[in-house]
Amino acid sequence: MPGNRAVFNDAVTKGHNAAWDGQWAKAAAEYRRALAEFPDDARIRLSLAHALEQLGQWESALREYRHLVQAQPKDPAPLARVAAVLEKLQRKSEAAGVYVQLADLYVAQNLTPQAIEAWRKAVELEPERTDVRQKLIETYTRTGQLLAVANEQLALAKIYRARGDKAKAQNLAEQALRLDPHNAAIRAFIDELTPREPAPMTTPLSPVDAAEKTALSRLAETLLEAHETPPEEERRITERPDVDQAAVDALIARAVDAQMRHRANDAIEAYRKLLAQGIARPEIKFNLGLLYSETMRYDEAIPLLSETVNDPQYMLASHYALGQCYRAQGKIDRALEHFLQVVKIVDLGSVRRDQVDDLIRVYEELAESYASQGNREEAERFSRSLEEFLSSKGWEDKVQQFRQRLEAIKEEGEQISLAQAIEVRESDRVLEALAFAHEYLRREKFDAASEECMHAIELAPTYLPAHIRLAEILVKQGRLSEANAKYQTIAELCTIQGDLKRAEAMYRHALKIVPEDVGTRSKLIDLLVQQNRVEEALEQYLELGESFARVNQVGKALEKFAEGIRLATRAGHSSKTLLTLRHRLAEMRARQNDFAGALSAYQEIRQQSPDDERAHFYIVDLEFRLGQASAAMRDLEELLARYQKRNEPQKMTNVLEALVQSYPAEIPLTLRLVEHYRVLGDLERAVATLDALGEAQLSLGNKRVAADVIRRIIELNPPQVEEYKKLLQQISR
Repeated sequence: MPGNRAVFNDAVTKGHNAAWDGQWAKAAAEYRRALAEFPDDARIRLSLAHALEQLGQWESALREYRHLVQAQPKDPAPLARVAAVLEKLQRKSEAAGVYVQLADLYVAQNLTPQAIEAWRKAVELEPERTDVRQKLIETYTRTGQLLAVANEQLALAKIYRARGDKAKAQNLAEQALRLDPHNAAIRAFIDELTPREPAPMTTPLSPVDAAEKTALSRLAETLLEAHETPPEEERRITERPDVDQAAVDALIARAVDAQMRHRANDAIEAYRKLLAQGIARPEIKFNLGLLYSETMRYDEAIPLLSETVNDPQYMLASHYALGQCYRAQGKIDRALEHFLQVVKIVDLGSVRRDQVDDLIRVYEELAESYASQGNREEAERFSRSLEEFLSSKGWEDKVQQFRQRLEAIKEEGEQISLAQAIEVRESDRVLEALAFAHEYLRREKFDAASEECMHAIELAPTYLPAHIRLAEILVKQGRLSEANAKYQTIAELCTIQGDLKRAEAMYRHALKIVPEDVGTRSKLIDLLVQQNRVEEALEQYLELGESFARVNQVGKALEKFAEGIRLATRAGHSSKTLLTLRHRLAEMRARQNDFAGALSAYQEIRQQSPDDERAHFYIVDLEFRLGQASAAMRDLEELLARYQKRNEPQKMTNVLEALVQSYPAEIPLTLRLVEHYRVLGDLERAVATLDALGEAQLSLGNKRVAADVIRRIIELNPPQVEEYKKLLQQISR
């Protein structure tokens, strides 16, 4: 329904007046009052956001501006304010991302100068945003601002030099110098890069360099074998009836020569012509994709590299190059996906066959973890670590060494990925220290093991396997309180990082130390619920409730059993654990003397599980306890009929005897037991039961009832029947 226009206008007027006077708190209150009447009024919401900014309430202002962005997605003004507020909050990465969105909005509206300004703001906040600088280069080129193009190319060249990609840095700097030949900064940068000393022959190639060398060698071999008759397979790949083979060879020679001499544009042209003539060898696709990547033509590079990613010769390098392309475009999730594939391929080649499936699962979970974070800085950090590792001397030997040490430090049944080790600073020394710690622990030299762990933690304070190993050592030393605290800390950190599986493992370790710690068990339940692992969560609810019951905290036990039941109900889950929870809930209510509540709980159990005899019995018991004798007898007969049908007379005897013992004053109940004895032919127990009932009634002065009981005994004709007849005569006088 529309709001009250009079109230709205009054609030707006008062809000504007307060704002004019600088009374921002009052202005914000009045604007909120106005929005309560007409929440969709964008003008007043903008005024409220401005007032909140003036009050320094940045988060509240940000919330209002974002509301406006959703309501007016084509209006750049609120999006610009979102970026500005994020910048004030020092949330630089988020602010840069919003400035990029703002620039895209300006581009869609043909507002090029405003788009350039937004991109400039983005790179001020995140100077290494290569995707944004590339957009600036394209826009400056289109608008004829060649000096600005040169400056951006120089900035990009510096970024790539810092990443270790000197070839790309050199190429960009030379392009910049052609546009601005008199720029001293560009010349100085080129002088710093050159002359470049050739890499020693013994220096191992990175995966990309190695794949590029392989591709060039294969193409060169094609030329050497041009005059020989190629095998059928080679002929199918390289020849077509309508293609001039001499022209193809000439193009291959031109492409290979240009690529080796770093003339990227000439090589690209030759490779494109080869593809246009249908020569689609994987070497050609890979090289062309690599050249597109080096010249920042990422949209053209990605499809070609995606085609070679399944070729065994180029798989590793293609994933790596794709990661670089996506990273440059700002597509963090896709970049990480390919970078992780690189390490996964390398890592899987270093483990035993029986470890492969577990390790694949670790990488899948790691990918999900990185994707859920969406953290640009994390992506940059990981990719830099990977780049440094794969370009380091002897990296292939390091893989085997790392894997051996990871096997030594991993937890029982838990794989550790090479990726997790690579991103650790000084990983060589860290893993070496942890390997020593493992060996000392095996020899029960706990102090020495602890020292090695502490050394690893000093080198890499956030590397969790070091902390986990230290906790294990603390347990071995009997320092259980410290170990418990360490496991708790690790679990909380893992939860924050989204590593729920490891967090769960840490909480379970802590519970082994202090099983009665209800706080830890509650946190474990929360983790299981987050993962929709309902049955395991119910088991923990059951254990948590039992821990309260053991210390006679019945109310809390009841609460936890009820929480577990509610969880199962919401999830539509049914299991033996749920049934146990329902029984324990009913028992706790009975312990609180809430017999009506207990009865209700057991009736729910019977409704859910009609064959549950235990629930059926307690229903009868509680009905007698609550004075509902008629209902109790009715339910009792139903239970006895079930036993009768299954020919289980002993169960009938047990139930009736237990109830009679608990409720001896319930005469119909005792008579039902007597009838059961009679049917069994057990006259002795039938008479004894009636005799006890008769005496009880006589002691209470109920002669009439006692006489009826004696008559029932006489009907049974026991050996002492004459004595009972005499007794009946005495009572009847």
